[in-house]
Amino acid sequence: MPTPCKDWTVRDLLDHLVWENIIWGGLALGTPPTDGHAEDHLGDNRIAAFETASAQTRDAFRQPGMLDRSFGVAPGRRVVEQLLVELLVHGWDLATALGHDSNLEPGIARAALPVVREVYGEQPAPPADPSPDRSPHPPSTR
Repeated sequence: MPTPCKDWTVRDLLDHLVWENIIWGGLALGTPPTDGHAEDHLGDNRIAAFETASAQTRDAFRQPGMLDRSFGVAPGRRVVEQLLVELLVHGWDLATALGHDSNLEPGIARAALPVVREVYGEQPAPPADPSPDRSPHPPSTR
């Protein structure tokens, strides 16, 4: 099944979401993964793979002092923010691909938007009528 992410199927997108949890959670624990994004992180049970990876990442993010630790030039909060942005953007992609409500929770989207702008700069606005065939980015909350 296609997604708004060009060349990605729903399975690819789910695998990416699991990988994002693995990479950012591993970084928070000081043990980033040694395998790459090209590996299969879903196995036979996609739900269990996501639940396991996200639970481990939540535990890693809850470490005392995590938000204030330094990860190179970035503070710990940036590690958490980066995963939040990935989950928001690709959650929208997934909902859109599956034909579900793709509206972002306004409070979370508003909180994430300054981070997106700081990290990625200003992005062009999506088309007025986004569809899986046309829109590579979720709608922004202004």
